[in-house]
Amino acid sequence: MAELDVGRFYERLNKIHDHFLKHREGTMWNGANCISINRGASTDDENPYLKSTILHNYLFGYELPDTVLLLTKEGRCIILATKKKCEFMEPAVEKVTGSITELKLLVREKTDGNAANFEKMLQAAKVDSNGVNVKIGVIMKEFKKNDGKEGSIVAGWEKKLGEDSSKVDIVDVTAGISLVMAVKDATELDLIKKSSVLSNKVLKHKFIPRIEAIIDEGLKATHDELAQEVDETIEDPSSINLKVQKDVVQSCYFPIIQSGGEYDFKVSALSSSKNVTYDVITVSLGARYQMYCSNIARTILVDPPKEVSANYETLLGMYQNCLHAMVPGKPLKGVHAAAVAYLQKQGKDDLIPLLPKSLGFSIGLDFRDPLLVLNSKSTVTFRKGMVFNLAVSLAGIKLSAAVNSKSAVKDLSEYGLVVADTVVLHENGADAMTKYGKDLTDISYTINDDEEDEGEDSDDDDADAKLAKKLAKEEELDPSGGRRSGRLAANISSAQETEGAAERERKQIDLMARKNEERLRELARASKKKGGDEKAKKAEELEAYKRTKDLPDNVLPNQVKVDMANQCVILPICGNPVPFHISTIKNVVLPDPDSAAYLRINFYTAGMAVGKDAPENTVKLIQKYSPYATFIREMTFRSLDSHSLTTAFRQISELRKRARMKELQDQEEANLVKQDKLVRTKNERVPRLSDLTMRPVFAGRKTQGNIEAHSNGLRFISSRGEIVDVMYSNIKHAIFQPCESEIMVLIHFHLKNPIMVGKKKQQDIQFFTEVVDASQAVDAGKRSMYDPDEMDDEQRERQLRKRLNEAFKEFCRKVESVARKNGYSLEFDIPYRDLGFTGNPHKEMVFIQPTLNCLCNLTETPFFVVDLSLVDHVHFERVTFMSKAFDMVLINKDFTKQPWRVDMIPNDDKDSIQEWLTDMEISYTEGPMNLNWKQIMSTVDGDDRFYMDTEEDEVTPKEAGWEFLRMFGKDDADSGESEENDSGYSENSGSEESEEEEEEEEEDFDSEDSGSEFDADEDLEEQGMDWDEMEREAAADDRRKKRDGDDEPARPAKRRQRR
Repeated sequence: MAELDVGRFYERLNKIHDHFLKHREGTMWNGANCISINRGASTDDENPYLKSTILHNYLFGYELPDTVLLLTKEGRCIILATKKKCEFMEPAVEKVTGSITELKLLVREKTDGNAANFEKMLQAAKVDSNGVNVKIGVIMKEFKKNDGKEGSIVAGWEKKLGEDSSKVDIVDVTAGISLVMAVKDATELDLIKKSSVLSNKVLKHKFIPRIEAIIDEGLKATHDELAQEVDETIEDPSSINLKVQKDVVQSCYFPIIQSGGEYDFKVSALSSSKNVTYDVITVSLGARYQMYCSNIARTILVDPPKEVSANYETLLGMYQNCLHAMVPGKPLKGVHAAAVAYLQKQGKDDLIPLLPKSLGFSIGLDFRDPLLVLNSKSTVTFRKGMVFNLAVSLAGIKLSAAVNSKSAVKDLSEYGLVVADTVVLHENGADAMTKYGKDLTDISYTINDDEEDEGEDSDDDDADAKLAKKLAKEEELDPSGGRRSGRLAANISSAQETEGAAERERKQIDLMARKNEERLRELARASKKKGGDEKAKKAEELEAYKRTKDLPDNVLPNQVKVDMANQCVILPICGNPVPFHISTIKNVVLPDPDSAAYLRINFYTAGMAVGKDAPENTVKLIQKYSPYATFIREMTFRSLDSHSLTTAFRQISELRKRARMKELQDQEEANLVKQDKLVRTKNERVPRLSDLTMRPVFAGRKTQGNIEAHSNGLRFISSRGEIVDVMYSNIKHAIFQPCESEIMVLIHFHLKNPIMVGKKKQQDIQFFTEVVDASQAVDAGKRSMYDPDEMDDEQRERQLRKRLNEAFKEFCRKVESVARKNGYSLEFDIPYRDLGFTGNPHKEMVFIQPTLNCLCNLTETPFFVVDLSLVDHVHFERVTFMSKAFDMVLINKDFTKQPWRVDMIPNDDKDSIQEWLTDMEISYTEGPMNLNWKQIMSTVDGDDRFYMDTEEDEVTPKEAGWEFLRMFGKDDADSGESEENDSGYSENSGSEESEEEEEEEEEDFDSEDSGSEFDADEDLEEQGMDWDEMEREAAADDRRKKRDGDDEPARPAKRRQRR
């Protein structure tokens, strides 16, 4: 028989009453004198999330239909119900505690239709009102929903309140009840945690294996069929080895599964009857455990192009930004603002209109509380113990990039992305309770990896890397392979090389430890020097005229006037000229006139997307004034004379164009450092080089001219009179590259601060002379190697090379002398050609050479110049026995910047490069796979203890600095257990950590009552192998058969790969 938990009942009733007393006069309780919680008779098709229903579950643990609970401000609680329900409440009568002073039970009286009971309740309410009209607070949405129900207690009570309307005022107290219930106690948090684990388990062990099977085997299933299977699993968890009682679990809603370009991320959406397509698949499901709700949503990407993957990474970043905004004391609307701010920071303004109006809602007994929503308007503040469904989504993203012709993604014109978790607020922030992985590596699948992705440049390299990885793994598994036996027969020179490599490795270990200490000191000094002095640039107030007298004299009362000089538009409002600065105007429209002409002017306003073209200062002003200012959205003017409005339209458009160009120019020049003026050398001969070509060029034309060295800088004067000054103080590295095997001799300046060349900022300036033409016409006839004319041409070319090299070398020496004479330090580096190697830093293979301070290619454009003083670490990717080439990643000390890359370097150059790096005291590591550097740099940038060898407790050891990259280059003794279906191109330990964290959370799903019929700890343990375990067992079985000499040919099978 059901029993009332008296302690919990009074604890929660006192919680409601205390909040009611404290905030009774506010908008949440609307000045009510008492609260009437009316739960009408239940029906079969009734909404399970009625506020009265969840309030009964909150207080009593059960639903008590046709019951009235009256709570007065004096602490008297009167309950009118049937005899059986009063007996259920009887144990609480004598145990009144807290601010509740009395609990009185009134049994239903059929003889008088409860007239006497209603009178007693009204009398109690009126006593508290002190003679004035009594205000009775009710749940307004459910009030008078029971009219016409014969014999109903609630219907009679509501009718009685209506009859005494002259003495009784009905007010809504739903907001106050919602706010009280939003803060969960320890018992509620434990039940929501178990509900979240259940949702997580259903997604992990039902939907994910099912969708993987559909994709791998090419099966057909409709969205609603798949949703039905998921729903049945929630209702009966025993199908995924969870022995949980069926009567305590149910679905919050029918699962929503979508694909094929049709996406609706509202909770009211339905799964369609169309077949699931292998493109962008979204799933949303929610489980209820003992009436407490949880929700989780994920996006599955199949063969995603880079554009889709990049947008998903943006979504994850936005999700994390929103999660960090959920801090006790901050308003709910801050979450939506954090999402918009992140997209603006990432330059993704085009995605802002695709955000939903709400990014989540409060969740608990009520699946969705409409009064606690994460939108841009909610002023309610977060509190510790609140639980929300954080649902970040982007709907209607246009797909523009070309994709794999075998992928179904190519058929989509637009797609949507969603990530949702049940989130709990702690003292210092928020934490997700649904732990299933959401990183790209967790939800991305590749099934058509045998064809090039037409829209992505790196797929050729990826295919080579995959093949190399596969062959290398086969070699490890077959110790009797010919290649390995060939290596065992290496000669003495190869043994010496091995010994040299071991010595380098020892030096690198010591070097990395020393570099970690140096970087810690550098960061400490930089942090102390910085000292938090950086301040955000404040919005600048707009001022067209200082006073009204400054307005133009010829402004008419009903005329649209454009003042080009003051950059404003004067608009007539009620016969008065009002100036508007041009930066406040979003656009101007002049429809085709008929009987009259119209001019519509749209302004930038709060509450709507301003667009990426909005002036930066205008955006800041809108953010500054949006909380309390009123904005004009648009103004329309009508005139019978179309000429005046047409002229105004043309002038406004021209003024907007000028203002936009001026802003772009200011942005381009914003980070420029003012250069000193060139001091020309007088009364002595100036070092000069003639007939040079400068790169980059002015305005797309070949720029030729002369360069001179003056007192404090160099001046280049083109044949068209264009001038470029390069100050000695602004030169970071000067490089002289003689002509040996190249077609040009050059001097190159890598600058400390960019300078303007034409209309663009440039940090690299180069002057060169070609020795031979880049292309020559070859005669069709054969030419003899002893041809005298050809021998003469070669001789002249050698002499020209030598002469030009000497001229440039002499000029460099003179420039160094002039700079030294005037107190400047300038030295020209010469690249070490014997240490050079070929590689692909941009989009073509070039010859890359190191200098004393740089690693560079200066012959081809764009230039590749890496300042070695900015390099923190070097990592070699795709280093395997079978690979013919590897990639080199040079990591910047500034972790906010992406590393430099040089791809497709021949393996023969690896030892010489590593020897050079060791001599330059630059640490390096190597590994067999390509890494996701965007994710790695983001993680490293947020780690304050990255270079330390202990965790935050200063006791637990960890790998310091870039030591963690060494794991990718070592032979793992357990390599036989590695999953062949896991791609190494973006592997990280985050997914493993999330799995461990998930398992820890699942272990906490324990029984709340030791006397119950089942033990929840045992019931939520899995009784079989999951997908990954079965994959590993199958791989181990294949290897065992191969060792036993099983010659039976293996049947090819298409297998999925995780990215």
